[in-house]
Amino acid sequence: MGRISCIWVLNVLHVCLMGCNTTNTALDATSLYARGMDQDALGVIDQAKSDEKNVQWSNLQEATVSLDLGQFERAAAAIAAAESRDEAIDERAVVSGTQIGDELGASFIDERMREWTCSLGERVMYEYIGLVSDLLRGNAEQGRVSSIRISRAQTLLEERRRMPPPVSSPGKERGSQAVVKSLRNEAAYQRAIKVYEKAAEDPRCAVASLLAGWTRLHLGDSAGRDLLQEAVALDPEHDVAARLLAMSSEQRDQMVLVVQEDGLCPTLRPLRFDLHTLRTGVARVAFPIPVTRVDRRCGAVSGSDGAPLQTLSDVDALYLAEEFRRAPARLVRTATRLLSQEAAARHLIRETDDRDSLSQGVTRLGVSILRTVLVDADTRSWDTRPSVIRVGLLNKTPDGIIQLDLPEGRQEFKLPPGPNFVRIRTRSGIPTVVQTSPPGLFGASTVPMTLNQQGNPHESS
Repeated sequence: MGRISCIWVLNVLHVCLMGCNTTNTALDATSLYARGMDQDALGVIDQAKSDEKNVQWSNLQEATVSLDLGQFERAAAAIAAAESRDEAIDERAVVSGTQIGDELGASFIDERMREWTCSLGERVMYEYIGLVSDLLRGNAEQGRVSSIRISRAQTLLEERRRMPPPVSSPGKERGSQAVVKSLRNEAAYQRAIKVYEKAAEDPRCAVASLLAGWTRLHLGDSAGRDLLQEAVALDPEHDVAARLLAMSSEQRDQMVLVVQEDGLCPTLRPLRFDLHTLRTGVARVAFPIPVTRVDRRCGAVSGSDGAPLQTLSDVDALYLAEEFRRAPARLVRTATRLLSQEAAARHLIRETDDRDSLSQGVTRLGVSILRTVLVDADTRSWDTRPSVIRVGLLNKTPDGIIQLDLPEGRQEFKLPPGPNFVRIRTRSGIPTVVQTSPPGLFGASTVPMTLNQQGNPHESS
């Protein structure tokens, strides 16, 4: 009987270690990317895709890293893969949340063992990355489709903001209320939750509306003006969208839209503390908490006129707002996990009360390990996204030249005729990445396009 208990404990340990693999792989890729080792980070992401639980997270991270490496086709493919899964996962979650008003439907399932789904704020960000990829690889018509997806994602985010706070049904929290109260009273939890206090009131991403409006305006789409007006409303102090609205098409053709993505978004780190239970000793709690990384920012770059680019979207605030919405569900999941562990521990201890000392010792050791050492938080997060996004408009010289004051010094860039898009990626201690749109991005004329129900373009008859 003692041998059977040993085998049972080892099997459980094996399952838990497999569950922890998701978090460890995510942290490995994040660490490499933060140190500027983008190619190595892609290798880890490729490895992570072998685990089905990591596919959605891997696609989103792959899009960002590929974009920095100039692999625009790979970034676009990653976004397309994320969107296809998004159709089946995130949309159902949004519809369910709208109809039921309950975010805690998965509260009884360990986050490591369920399929990770992106938040609506994350969805806006990866749609923005998809549009940037389309512009940099010169696919203007696909850029129109990406801009429409941005508009839909922004609308969903706005609708979620206006929804009343989710309330779980009494049956879900019955039995876990006492544990939730204990967790909330812990000093460590109280200190950690203060990170969320400065979450943004309006979680929409102004730079997504601006970039979508800029794209559709140059494609001759009247909806572009509405998107630019939305960008003005989201940040009235930023003047780029208002200036574009006031320009003629000839004036806009001489302007360069410069976007700087600076720093790294807060990363999730596990907060661990011990909770004393009634009969089975100490249980370890692991809760994911965001950690800001302002040291990864370089600061605003400037154009030839010496004026620094203005901050348009605070991605940190968008991220914290989304994580704040997830915190109650995570708290209930943590409480439910603790209850399940408590019940399993009591059952095992009762079974070995009348057995030999070896069986009792092995069982109690296994319970102790399961409740402390292997408990971990799911730290997959937005950690490859920029911390802030700054935008500016620069006027080209008659020869098509602009100057940028980058962290490495002033540099000149010669751009082709017509409207141009420039992306700058800056991170502290990492060489600056500057990417420009190819010649003839929007072309002399465009073929009229319509969209089918899935948002895919096809030529009008």
